[in-house]
Amino acid sequence: MAGAADLNSILTGRVSAPGCYIFTERDSAGANALVGGVSQRVVEMMAIVTVVRNVRDARGTDADDENKALRVLVSTALLNWEPTPDHEPLEYAGGQLVSFANGFLFYKSTYSTAAHIRAV
Repeated sequence: MAGAADLNSILTGRVSAPGCYIFTERDSAGANALVGGVSQRVVEMMAIVTVVRNVRDARGTDADDENKALRVLVSTALLNWEPTPDHEPLEYAGGQLVSFANGFLFYKSTYSTAAHIRAV
């Protein structure tokens, strides 16, 4: 697994296949619950892009099967992650095919967690 700045850097850069790339997709903060301090729940969305390459099948069926198997391995590891006391467990939030070209299949899965920030 490797980090990336965003989806475009994965699609236009050099990739390893099979491979898995992670980046922070977005976060959003809830309203502050304190007067004279800060207590907010921040939802963090992380994108996991899995990449496989199969040049034998022009329609992508084999590449899709390989990518699904890789996503199961990644999902199992992520959903079994032990969060810190300030974080909630990861949850699967959805996924989509990003690209299939030149035998490379890119699929983006999104996972979410939440952290609590406090300052008093």
